[in-house]
Amino acid sequence: MKRTSDYLNEIARQSDLFYELTDEERDALKKCLLSIYIDVKSVCDKYGLTLMLGGGSVLGAVRHKGFIPWDDDFDMMMPREDFDKLKEVFEKELSDKYILSVPRYRGLCTSLYMQILKSNTVLKTPFNKTGYDNVLVDIYAIEKMPDILLLRKLKCFFLDLLRIISLSISEYKNRKIRSKYFKKDRVASIYYKTRCIIGFIFSALGRERMYGFFDKLASSSTGMDYCTIPTGRRMSYGECLKREVFFPVSKGSFEGMEVNLPHNPDVYLKNLYGDYMQIPPVERRERHFYTGIDLSSEFFIERKDV
Repeated sequence: MKRTSDYLNEIARQSDLFYELTDEERDALKKCLLSIYIDVKSVCDKYGLTLMLGGGSVLGAVRHKGFIPWDDDFDMMMPREDFDKLKEVFEKELSDKYILSVPRYRGLCTSLYMQILKSNTVLKTPFNKTGYDNVLVDIYAIEKMPDILLLRKLKCFFLDLLRIISLSISEYKNRKIRSKYFKKDRVASIYYKTRCIIGFIFSALGRERMYGFFDKLASSSTGMDYCTIPTGRRMSYGECLKREVFFPVSKGSFEGMEVNLPHNPDVYLKNLYGDYMQIPPVERRERHFYTGIDLSSEFFIERKDV
């Protein structure tokens, strides 16, 4: 099943709608992301919380010992109990430099997972949902799943349904900003209009409320044998793996730092990417979408035509 980002990658490769970071900007962005990680990791260590790399950052650690060369984001994940504890201590420990976006938390809520945004930075994107244009990192909760197969499948079904509805509401509410990008491709346009129709049907429920419903359901299980990341790229059932794939953490290297990785990164990465050691061709590499960047106040570049 294609995601919105998959369609956008295809459109980006066929157009000049989006700003491509220079090598200097990408290096500066990566340093900024690492600074966020170091601060968050320090707080997690202080409170005994388990924080490990997730998604493409695990791939980067295993295959490149750092960032994927053409990538410029940073993903982490935590067991649900520690995820919730980080929410509790955020105001005390990190709010002087960062903004927190996460479901069921006072203030900003922009996605189904946790985002920590660095104050006094600018990373402009045409798909901004928040009013904030900041450099950020993503943190995903690792959720326990029912031990009984039928219950596990049912929970995954309802989680994925809520996810589609929640994100469709977001697409509908931001349609005036985003729809022009999907017009570049007929199939993508049909996909986007369908998502907006779903979003319109459920819009009265409210995006933030639906994020909260999703988060509450995701965190409701007490099973011990299986875990999943329901906000991950492969949806709930696609990311459902034995608990021992994740815990206890293993160690890896990322840009010269020792980092925590899933206990079995090989199984984790094969589930996400298949033959993950194979470098993808240029046309299949994920791309992120920017219209401006300002990390140090020394330069600011903005595309006026986007």
